[in-house]
This record gives sequence, C-alpha cells and structure tokens, in this order.
Amino acid sequence: MIRKFLERIGLIRKQSWAEKHFLAVLIVSVAVFMAISLLVGLQQSVWFDEAYSILLAKQPVDQLIHLTAVDTHPPFYYLLLKGWAALFGWSELALRSLSVFAAGGAVAIGALLVRRMFGARAALAVLPFVAIAPFLIRYGFEIRMYALASLIGITATYALVRALETKDSRRQWRLYMLYAALVTLGMLTLYYTAVLWIAHVVWLVWLARSKKQPVMKQRWWLAYIGSALLFVPWLPTFVGQLSNGALAPISQALTVDNLVGIVSFAFVYQPSWQLTAFMSLVVVFVVAALVYFTTKAFQSASPKQKPYLLLLALYLAVPVAVVALISLARPMYVERYLAHVLIGGYLFVGVAVWFAVGKASMKCRVAAGALVAVLLVGVMQVAQVGNYNFQRLQKPEVKEAALALESCRDDKTILAADPYVAIELMYYMPSCDVNFYSQDPILRGGYAPLSESPLQVKNPEEELKTSHEILYVFYGEPTLKMPTGMKGAPVKDFGDLHVATFSAE
Repeated sequence: MIRKFLERIGLIRKQSWAEKHFLAVLIVSVAVFMAISLLVGLQQSVWFDEAYSILLAKQPVDQLIHLTAVDTHPPFYYLLLKGWAALFGWSELALRSLSVFAAGGAVAIGALLVRRMFGARAALAVLPFVAIAPFLIRYGFEIRMYALASLIGITATYALVRALETKDSRRQWRLYMLYAALVTLGMLTLYYTAVLWIAHVVWLVWLARSKKQPVMKQRWWLAYIGSALLFVPWLPTFVGQLSNGALAPISQALTVDNLVGIVSFAFVYQPSWQLTAFMSLVVVFVVAALVYFTTKAFQSASPKQKPYLLLLALYLAVPVAVVALISLARPMYVERYLAHVLIGGYLFVGVAVWFAVGKASMKCRVAAGALVAVLLVGVMQVAQVGNYNFQRLQKPEVKEAALALESCRDDKTILAADPYVAIELMYYMPSCDVNFYSQDPILRGGYAPLSESPLQVKNPEEELKTSHEILYVFYGEPTLKMPTGMKGAPVKDFGDLHVATFSAE
C-alpha cells in the first residue's frame, strides 16, 4: 500500500512486472538448470579427464602443483576441488556439485549482466536460452574446470561493464582491480580464457575509438598490466608446459565443418558429422534464424545498447576467430575448449531474439519459440548421450565395469590395458591395486601421476605368471598376451569398455 502510494505521487519509480518478478524467475531458472545438469551428471560414469582431476585433487598440495606443471592445465581448479572435497567428500554427487554450482552461478551472473545492459525484460527473455542450454548443461556436471572458467569469465565481464559505467573514480579503480584479479584467476584455471580476454580488448579498443578517445590512455590497460604481473610467478611453468609434449593429440583444425559443429553442439548437442538429414535441416533453420535475429537486433538497438550487443557478439565470435587463426599453424580446436565462452553466445541469442520479437510479426514469434524447442531437443540429446567422448568415440561405462570386477582378493590381478584405463578404474576401486600395462619408462602429461608406479606392468606374460586370475580391462581390441597356460572366459562388455577374465588351469 505504502509503495503504491509513493509510486502514484512520483517519489519512487513504478516497477514493471519484469522488474518485480525478475529475482524470483531468475532463482527458479537457475534451479532448473542446476537440477537438470546434476541429474544428467549423476547418470554418467566418471571418465579419464574427471578421474585425473580427482587423482590430482587427492595429492598433497606440493605434489599437485608439480603434477600440474608437467601437464597442460593450470592448478587453480584442482586446488579448489581439493578444498571442496575436504568439506563435502569424494562422492560423485559432491564432486559434480562444484561444477553444477559454478555453472549455475554463471547463468545467474549472465542474466544480471543482461539486466544491467538491456533491462529486466531482456534478462527474462534471455533466461530460457541459458537455463536449457545443452552445452552449458553438459559441462555443468563435468568434474573439470570448464564451468568454473565460465563463471570467472562472465563475472569478469560484469565487473568490466560496471567499471566502465561508474563515475566514481575510486569505485572504478576497485572494479578494475577485481577485473584484473579475475583475469589472472581465469588464466590459472584454464589457459583458453585468454581468448575471452582478447575479445574484451577488441571490444574496449572499438569502444574507445567509437567515442574518439585515445586508446592507449584508457585506464583498463592498467588492469591488464596488473593481471599480467599477478600471473608472472606461474609464467615460467606455463612456458615449460608449451613444449612439454603433454597435450593429447585430439585437437582439430577449426574447419567449416567444425564451425557448423559449434552451432549443432550448442543447440542439439551433436557434432556436424553425426547429424541426420532431418537434424541437418534443423541446424540450417537455426543458422538462418540466428542471422535474421542478429540483423534485426542491430537494427533495433539504440545507440546506447549497440556497444553492449556487440560485446555479447564478440564474446564468442572473437574466440572462434582466434582459434581459427591458430589452426592455420597448429590444430587447437576441441568443442569443450569453447565451453567457457558459449555462455556469451547463448546470452547474445536471447538478447537478439528479444530485440527482434518486440514488435515483430507472429512468424517471428513462432521462429523464436522454435529456437527454444530446438534447445529442449538438445537437452534430451544430452540426457541420452551423456558424457560420450566424441574424440575417442567412446561412452564411458567404468562404474559398471568396476562393479563387475567385484573385489580385489589376493588371488585376483586387475590389469588395465594402459594408464588411461587404470586412472578411470582407480576412482571406483580406491582400495584395489589396479595394475596397468605400459612400456614407457617415464609417464608424462596426464599419466604422470602413475610414473614409476610399482603397479606398472611391462611384460604380462612374465610378470603375472604367478597370478591365479587376471581381470584384463581394455577399450577396443585386446592386444596383450597373458601368461602361458591361462584359460580365457567370455569377454564382458560394458559399453565400449571390456573385461576379459583369464584363469590358471
């Protein structure tokens, strides 16, 4: 009653429906997103990259940092996961929850950023495009650093926008200091956040030039200098990682086929090579709709709104362009390496649709609804596909295989075909000795935690000849020779993972 009276006499501004209900809708949307991501995630088996994260997080801090240094990623996520697990335990629910909360936070900050730039109605229009975003849901449950990098990136973007808007010099400096810290934290979480910071610089330079301001005298340069200085202690390690040969040979060039794949992954969570004829038509519709809505958005946006619209467009476009340029010299594209910037793409699509639909025809509204429907199809695809590995063409079923191995009695020898399989099994069989085959005298990269392990087997025929029973776990085809005189039982299949039993006669 009092508020309505004050609104009538003009002492306070009357709130629209969107402004009144924004917070409630935001909370529900984030809760829906987190619930879907967690439910899908808990149906998945932990796979190698996730098991490696857990293995590192279980190490003492000094050993954790050492193992990180000989791999390809920075240490912050692993340290955070270690602290998180110390509080909540090592269950899959606890470990996946860290990423779920980070991804949910990214969705929330993204919506708040849109509200700040375009208003509450635009932010509400954006929520369906992030709350049911298949790619965000998929990497929202991954026990890896991608969701955390997404949260850091969108929070840094929010801090940057606030810093540019504020007129208070002291407050602006504090926001630039926060931005510098987040840029450094991003680099210590995922090196690929660098492509987002490049996108920010491109936008900031454009913004200064559009306002006819001297680019080199902008305060935000000091934020980047500060972030670089904060990163200096880790710089020698980073330089060493560039040439340590630990990067797995899974990267691809960013070809036209993979560019289409970014769209198909984002909307229906399928690579371009997996699309059926019908789904290809769906992706063609999505591309056409995106072009239409983007055009309409830039035509409809006011001079004040266009810079912000460009910021969201560059959030994904610049990283894609940078990876494409790098691909001319060295293939550097894997779909998950763009997981932290795709949130900007989803936000841009939501804002573009909001601009276009405002005073548009019924056909435009139907097209917007169809885009949301396509996202729902993508969510169902994520639920069905789960954490399928599109590089190795494998569906991890390690949990089921570990249960089938039952126990690790003294007369049983578990033999993983390689360190990859061993690290996957170790999470589900922490009290068992998981032997693994490898001829390498020193294991590097993601296998470094197993280097010089007493569980390494170089010659199964000789080293395991006293075993009563060998449980041989492998992907693909069996390649190892078992000791003479051992009799094999029928192989048990767990998706793409197989278990062969060999018993002494």
